[in-house]
Amino acid sequence: MRVVTAAAALAISVVALPAFAHGSGKPPITVAPAQQAAAPAAPVDPASLAVAREILVIGFPPDKREQMFNSMIDTIMTQARQNVGLDKFSDDTEFQTLLDRSNQRMFEAMKASLTAAIPDYFDAMARAYARGFSADDLNAILAFVKTSAGQHYLERSSQLLKDPDVALASQRMTMQLMAKMPDIISEIMKDVQDYVAKKEKNAKLTHAAHAS
Repeated sequence: MRVVTAAAALAISVVALPAFAHGSGKPPITVAPAQQAAAPAAPVDPASLAVAREILVIGFPPDKREQMFNSMIDTIMTQARQNVGLDKFSDDTEFQTLLDRSNQRMFEAMKASLTAAIPDYFDAMARAYARGFSADDLNAILAFVKTSAGQHYLERSSQLLKDPDVALASQRMTMQLMAKMPDIISEIMKDVQDYVAKKEKNAKLTHAAHAS
């Protein structure tokens, strides 16, 4: 159970990557509920969209986006693994090697999926910028990202994840999550067991009705 709890916390830590990304100064990656995703998007002003795209091209050059995202993901994944401390859950070195290999495979698969989604993500962000900011705001943002201070901010923002204070805050956050995971997992397992028992009972009743 402890390994399951740790693995679950690790997965949630990685899924929480969007929040870290937002805090690092990068555009937030958000997963909307299905009912919200189905809602029609408001029209986008072509002029605002053009400025928004220019902002993103300057702030996040297309030829550097994969490297920027991978660096950010690697930092978050490393911190997540260290914070969860899977190596403390087993003295079996062979099992630990298997666990490490499985986690690495999961990380690489997630990274590949995120990398493949980058073009669509930035296209969506351009539209979000165009809807979320006025024309004056967009022009002000564009002016900022063109300055040396703007460029330095964008270049350094992802590195802030490695700052000792941020790393410790991440560890504290994960430990708080870990403390809640056993109860959460127990509740989920009970719900699943109750559901299976209900299905089996209904199946028996149906079978008995047909037999009679």
